[in-house]
Amino acid sequence: MEQMNKVNIGDYVQFPYRDNSSLKLTGYVVNILINTVVVDVSEMLKNEEHQDIEVRQVVKHDQYKKIEISRDNVS
Repeated sequence: MEQMNKVNIGDYVQFPYRDNSSLKLTGYVVNILINTVVVDVSEMLKNEEHQDIEVRQVVKHDQYKKIEISRDNVS
């Protein structure tokens, strides 16, 4: 089977939150599965008022966009 993943573990991605598609979440990939990736958004949630959002999000491959971000810029 051909590997078709766009991202690697540790890459940052941005994706719409499943309960509110106008909210864009940003996090880094912690696991890559067949049809999805698991993304940790804890760094983003530290500075936000979205306490009801789970720290780990499961995202379909066609729902995220890989972004370039420096870990130094994430507080």
